[in-house]
This record gives sequence, C-alpha cells and structure tokens, in this order.
Amino acid sequence: MRRDERGQAMVIGVIALLVLCVTVMTSVSIGHGVYSKIKLQDAADAQAYSLAVKEARAYNFLAYTNRAMIVHYSAMLTVMSYVSHAVYLDKTIRVAASYLKAIPVIGGIFAAVETAIKTWKTVVETVSRGLVPILTALNVALWLAQEAMLVGTVLDLITFNETEVIAGTDKNAMTGYAMDFDYTSTSGWEALAANVTTNFSNAKNFLHAIDDGPHSSESTIDWSDPTGLGKRSKLMKKDNALSDPDMAKYRLLMGNLANAVRREWTAKGKGPILIGRDWDFHLCVVVGELRINKTADSQIKSFSENFENNRKDQLYASDDISIDVRIPCFNFLSGWDTVFELRFRAAADARDGYHQEYGRRKTDNHHPWLGITPFLTSDTSFMKPWQYHFSYPCSLVILTKDMIAKQQIFNMQTEYMKGSGTYDENGVLDLTWDMVGGDSPSAQNFREKTGGMMALAVGRAIYHRPGDWKEEPNFFNPVWTARLAPAVTHWEEESMKVMISEWGKVEAVFGLNY
Repeated sequence: MRRDERGQAMVIGVIALLVLCVTVMTSVSIGHGVYSKIKLQDAADAQAYSLAVKEARAYNFLAYTNRAMIVHYSAMLTVMSYVSHAVYLDKTIRVAASYLKAIPVIGGIFAAVETAIKTWKTVVETVSRGLVPILTALNVALWLAQEAMLVGTVLDLITFNETEVIAGTDKNAMTGYAMDFDYTSTSGWEALAANVTTNFSNAKNFLHAIDDGPHSSESTIDWSDPTGLGKRSKLMKKDNALSDPDMAKYRLLMGNLANAVRREWTAKGKGPILIGRDWDFHLCVVVGELRINKTADSQIKSFSENFENNRKDQLYASDDISIDVRIPCFNFLSGWDTVFELRFRAAADARDGYHQEYGRRKTDNHHPWLGITPFLTSDTSFMKPWQYHFSYPCSLVILTKDMIAKQQIFNMQTEYMKGSGTYDENGVLDLTWDMVGGDSPSAQNFREKTGGMMALAVGRAIYHRPGDWKEEPNFFNPVWTARLAPAVTHWEEESMKVMISEWGKVEAVFGLNY
C-alpha cells in the first residue's frame, strides 16, 4: 500500500478547497467592510451637506428680509416726500389760487386748482400717517422672524443618532464620541452647553459669523444671550446712543443703505417750474438779477444723542425755497445775497412723532416713529480672510459604526495570527490601518470609541456672488444656490483629538504633519 497512489487527488482537492473557502470568505468580509465604510461616509457627507444647506438657507432668509426692510424704509421716505411736496403746494400754489379765483372768466380754473391741492394734501397726509406705522411694524416683524430663523438653524445643527438624514442614509451609523450627548434629557440650548462636543463647535462656528454673536476664539458661549439678540434689541430703546458703537453700526448701516436706494424724485426731486420739487428761475433786469431756487431732500437722518433730546433717527423730507439777488446782473465778484428762505418739511421721529413744518411752525404731531429697527448682519474675519473664508461657518460631522469584520470570520485563533497586521488576536479581520488594528492602547481606544469604523465630513456654507468665491458674507444680496464644490477647510482639532489620540502628531495617523 506504500506504493499505492490512489486518493492523492482528494488530499490536494481538500487543501485547495480550504484555501478557496478562506479566500472567498475573506473577499466577502472585505467587500462587506468596504460597503459599510462607503455607506457610513455617505451618511457623514449627507449630514454635512444638509447642515451647510440649512446655514445657507438661513443666510438667504436674512438677505431677503434685510432687503425687504430697505424697501420699506424707501417707501416711507417716498411717502414723506409726497407730504412735504404737498405742504409746499398748499402754502404756495393753493394760497395764490385762493386769491386768483376771484378773477372773472378764468377764476374757475384757479378754484379747481385750489380744491385739487387741498384734496391731494389730505390724501397724502392720511396715507403717510397710516403707512409709516404699518411699515415700521412690518420691519419689526421681519426682525423677529430673523431671530427665529437664527435660533431654529442653531438648533437644527445639533446632530444625533436619530437625525433623519443619517438614519435615511445608513441606519447603523452613530454619532461619534466627540458628538455624543444625552439628548433624551435635554433640549434647546442645554443640548449645546457641553462645550467639548462637536455640536457646540458647529453652533459656535455658525453664530460667530453673525454680528454680536460669539467670537470664534471663545471657548464658551454666553447662554443668556447666545445669538446676540439682547444686544440688538437695545436698538428699540428710546435712549440708545449714536456714540454707542453697538447701536451706531446698525443705525448708520441701514440708514445709508436705505438712502442709497432712493428714487431720484425722492432723493432730490425734479419737475417743472412752480409745481416740481427741483427747479430754478432766473430774471435779470438792468439794476440786478433775481434767482429763485426750489430744492428738495428726503433721507433717514441720525442725530447726536444731544440734539434736542431727539430719538436720533428721523424720517425726513423737505421742499425748500430760497430767493437770492445780486446787483448788478452777472456780478460775479459780489455773489448772491439771500433775501428770503422758506422750508416745507415733513418728518417722523420719536420726539414729536409724525409732524409737518411750515417755516418754523410745526403742526400735526402724531404717532412716534420707532426709528431703525434691529436686523441681522455679518461680522466677517479680516485676519487671513482667504484662509478663514471670511468667517463662513464650518460644520464637522463624525460618524461611527461597528465593523462588520469584528464578527468571527472563522474560528482559527492560532498563535501565528496574533499581531500579524492582517488579523487581530481574536481572528478578526483588520480593515483599518495598522494603528487601530493591533493591540496598542491607541488601537484599543479607537475601537472603544468608534466601534472600529469612523467617517468624517465637513460642510461649509460659502455665501458668495456667483463667480467670485472671495466675496465676504453679504446679508443684503440673496444670490446663493445650493451646489457642491471643493473647498479648503479646517478641522476641529480638539474634537479630532477626542476621537483619535494621535491626531496632530507628525506621521502618527496619515503620515502628514497636521
């Protein structure tokens, strides 16, 4: 029987079949692991993109509401301009028509002019007294909507296991150790109070781009006023001071923007002689020259807090007449001498409310104007702006999942498998890099915190003009549309050190110096 060769093919076949089975099982395990990692990465990417979209939508909302406020201020200025012009017509053309209507034949024309001007003045006064308070109330409502959007977006940035985007992409994904918090017993701001979590970092990154929000260098947030609402709301108080920079920046910015969008007729007026808002009349006789100037103005003014105990913000419109003479004609050396001035003014402020002024006589005190209402604007970073992207918020997402390879692939716990770099001591296939697949304390720490698999993603809402990525945040220019684009960003180093103890060491993890 020693020379009998029958049965040798069976021995070779069994050995080959064993090798084939191990190869297939290993390939399947690797495939499952790679698929699990792809799913986990997709979930992290989807959540990061979702957070960026929420932030960008909040930016767009702020921009649209800020523009709506500007439109309302412009409308207020326009209606006040109509009032001042109507007062001018009433005190000049109507008064003249009231005397000229006694002229036979043509007196009926002047009587009609007198009636028309009186009716027009009544209409514009009634409209302005009703419209200015309504538009002011709408601006207050828009500001409150901005604050609600800001708070809602901050709370939406909290990432937890049951997040719809994560669960819908990978039901086995879990928030990483650096994002964990007991969300079952807390809600609202309390869920962000643990300053070591990535959720807190994401919220701070979003808020620090808001003027009066927390600074990015701060390690904590003032939870009594996390969004800066308390600071902005001071603008509603009557005693806010222009010398207070926190108040002046809002009042001057919005006032300048509103004045910048005025129509030409509102800003300086135009029209035919006598009935227009802006015209000149010259008459030269032998003894001298007569000039009548009709000018107009309408703007939002900000006065010093010491100015007549004023609220400092005022809707202002005026139609002014000045009469100048010089003797003789074209006497360029002596210049013009003003012999008469008359101002027709309509204004609204917190001191006298809505009022008119004819010369120096004020009439019709009515509803006080609250002035410039608070609004949200950005606080950009000018320290290395290209590196920090003008303070655009950065949201880091860390997800983990138990590795499918941690299941026993086969029960072969032999000595040669320990520390081999391919299997760990329990026969578990290592699908990660060497540092987390062996017996080192860092590897055990990683597996304890992640379950063996981790995915990172960063979403950044870059709010910019199309074609220009270097524009600073502009909450008055709603042009953002959601799209994916590569962007150089930074990691939250402290959060990464919680997950990976070697983070930040040269060549410790990726072979790179972070």
